Amino acid sequence: MKNILYIIIISITLTIATCCNKAFEATYIEIYPTEVSMPVNDTMQMSFSIVYEGGDFEDPNLIQVKWTSSNEAVASVSDSGVVISKVPGLAEITVSCGNVNSSCQVNVIEQQDSTTIEIHDM
Repeated sequence: MKNILYIIIISITLTIATCCNKAFEATYIEIYPTEVSMPVNDTMQMSFSIVYEGGDFEDPNLIQVKWTSSNEAVASVSDSGVVISKVPGLAEITVSCGNVNSSCQVNVIEQQDSTTIEIHDM
């Protein structure tokens, strides 16, 4: 009887694992924003939407994606998608999940100094 019970438990576990793995195959991912200009020494939280084979995924906190920068000297990106601008230039930030990816063109610009103009009555 124990052997039959173990076989049933193993069978159920394998079925659940197979279904879950199939549901987690990303078919499409889109990064937001897709293009941005930001001043030097600034940060921005990137976001993404993703579609899985078998429909939508109910808990986006469990999605594992990889964030990369094409030019770490200009802009870096953390594992959670926070972009840090470093020096003026261009970098492409990419989010990947499995075989699908999406990119954002980041243009890092010099920060403009604000100018105050005082107007006096004559």
